[in-house]
Amino acid sequence: MTNDASQDELLEKVRSEFRDNGVPVVASSVRKFPGETIVVLEVSEDAFEKAIRLANQLDSLIPAGFITVKKTTRPVPHALSEDTVSLSDPRISALIELLNARSRTSEQQPSLKYVRDAAEWLRIAVSKRHHLIFGRRGVGKTALMLEAKRQVEAKGAQTLWINVQSIRSLTPEQAFLSIGARLCDLPAVFFESWKTAGKSVAVAAQLKTRVLAQLKEAAPSAQELGLIIAELQHLFNRFGIESSRDVYVFVDDVHYLAMSGQPKFLDMLHAISRDNAFWLKIAGIKHQTRWFSDNPPVGLQTTHDAAIINLDITLENPAKAKEFLTSILQTYAHEATISYLSSFISSSALERLVIGSGAAPRDFLLLCANSIQVARQRANARVTGVQDVNEAAGLAAKNKLQELEDDAASSFGGAQARLNCLNTIRTFLLEQSKATYFRVEFRDKEAHPGEYSLLQSLMDLRLIHLISSSLSDEHHAGRRFEVYALDLSQFSGSRLKYNLRTLDFSGGSLVLKFTGSKTPPRVGDTPKRLLGILRRGPHFPLDQLRPPAPA
Repeated sequence: MTNDASQDELLEKVRSEFRDNGVPVVASSVRKFPGETIVVLEVSEDAFEKAIRLANQLDSLIPAGFITVKKTTRPVPHALSEDTVSLSDPRISALIELLNARSRTSEQQPSLKYVRDAAEWLRIAVSKRHHLIFGRRGVGKTALMLEAKRQVEAKGAQTLWINVQSIRSLTPEQAFLSIGARLCDLPAVFFESWKTAGKSVAVAAQLKTRVLAQLKEAAPSAQELGLIIAELQHLFNRFGIESSRDVYVFVDDVHYLAMSGQPKFLDMLHAISRDNAFWLKIAGIKHQTRWFSDNPPVGLQTTHDAAIINLDITLENPAKAKEFLTSILQTYAHEATISYLSSFISSSALERLVIGSGAAPRDFLLLCANSIQVARQRANARVTGVQDVNEAAGLAAKNKLQELEDDAASSFGGAQARLNCLNTIRTFLLEQSKATYFRVEFRDKEAHPGEYSLLQSLMDLRLIHLISSSLSDEHHAGRRFEVYALDLSQFSGSRLKYNLRTLDFSGGSLVLKFTGSKTPPRVGDTPKRLLGILRRGPHFPLDQLRPPAPA
C-alpha cells in the first residue's frame, strides 16, 4: 500500500468515527513527523467541545500519534436542529442524492458504510468455507460480499468478483469458461511486483489460451472442458503452494443464469476448489436459484459442500428490523451532516417506512428518499409524514412490477404467471376479504408446491412480506399457517376507498387498523394480542393460483 493510500485510509477511519458520533468533520489532513503522526480535523465552532472529547477517546486509532481538533475558518452551513429545519435545506437535497446513488451497491461503488447485522453474518462470510448467500432483492447480499472481499484482501487473499448479470445469456459451460479465463489472470496479478514470478504464471497463460479457444466454440467440447477443469484445479494447487495465499471467488446474482443450468455451473466452479485454498461465495435469490440436483448429483450440496447465509430480515420482528434499518439511514444522514433523523422525518413515518419496505434495506432507503421528495412538494414542509410515505409507496409500484419482468427469464413460471398470481391475491384481499394480509396453511403449501413457489417469488420481489413463519390455529391442534402481508405499494392508493383491515407498525408493535372506520386499532403489544391479530387474517387457499385448464 502506498503512503498516500495509507493516509487516506487512516483519515477515512477517523472521519467515520466522528460521523458515527454525530460530529461532522469540515476538513481533515495528516501531518507526518519522524516517529509521529498527527491527524488534524477542522470542525464547526458549536461542535468543537464535543470534538475535543471525542478526539481524546480515539487517539488509540493513530499508531504513534494523536488527533488534534481546531475550529474551522471555512464557511459551514448552519447545523440542523430539531427546532429550526426545513425540507428545503440543501443538506436534505444531499441526503436524497446519497440515498438514490448509494443504496444500490456494486464492485465499483460499495456501501457508504457497512452496517453490521445482529447475526454477524460478515464474520461467517469471511471464513474459509463455501457459502450460498440468499436474500430478497435489496437486502444487502452484494454489500455483504463486498465487505467480505475488502476484509479478505486486507489479509492478503486473492479475489475475483463476478457479476452474473453480465454473462446471463451464456450457457453454463460458456459462463464457466468466461470465469476460468479471468481466474487464469490471478497468478500474474499476484506476482506482478515480484522479481521472479512463480511457475503458475506461465502455466496460467497457456491455459487461458485454451480456455478462450473453447469459449469461441458454439458448443464447447465436453472432453476439453473436463480437461480444463482438471488443469484449473491443478493450477490453483500450484499457485497456493507458491503464494501461500487463499483465493476467494465472489459470484453475485447467480439467479440470472437459467435455473436449469445453475447446478452444472456451480459444480464446475466447485471442482476447481477441491483440495485447494479456494473459496466460493455465491449470492442469489433463493427461490430463483437451484444450487444442487440429485439425479445425478450435481452442484453444491448444503451442509456437505456449502453453508447457507440467509440475509432476509422480515417483518416477523419489526422492532429489530427498525433498529437495523434506522442505523443504516443514520449513516447516510451523518454523511450529509444531519445529526438527527427527527430533523426531517417523523417517528411514525419511520415506522411506516419499515412496513412499507418490508424490512428490505434498499427499499427502505429509496422509499425514504421518495417520501422526502413527496413531502417537499408541500409548502413550508418541515418533516416527512406518514401520508408522504403512503404516496411514495404507491409511486414505487411500477418499479416493482418492472423488476418482476426483469427476473422472469430464470425464475419459476415467468413474468405472466407471477403477475397473474399477484392479481389473484390482490383481488382476494382487497375486493373479497377487505384485508391486506392473509394466511397460508402448511399442509396446503405441501400439496401445491408449484403454486407455493409462485407465492415465494412474489416475496422475493417484495410484493408480499412474511409476517409470521409459524402461526398456530386456535381451534385445531397441529394446524399451522404462514402469514403474509401485501406490499404497501399494492394498496396505498386504495386505503380510503376500502374499509380494509391493515397491519401497521407503531410504538414497537404490530397494529391492526381499520381504514375508513371509527373502529379503534388493536395493538399487538403482547404475544396473545399479536396472535389474535394474525389469526384474523383470511385463509388463502393456494389452489386459487392454479392456472385455468385449457378450453
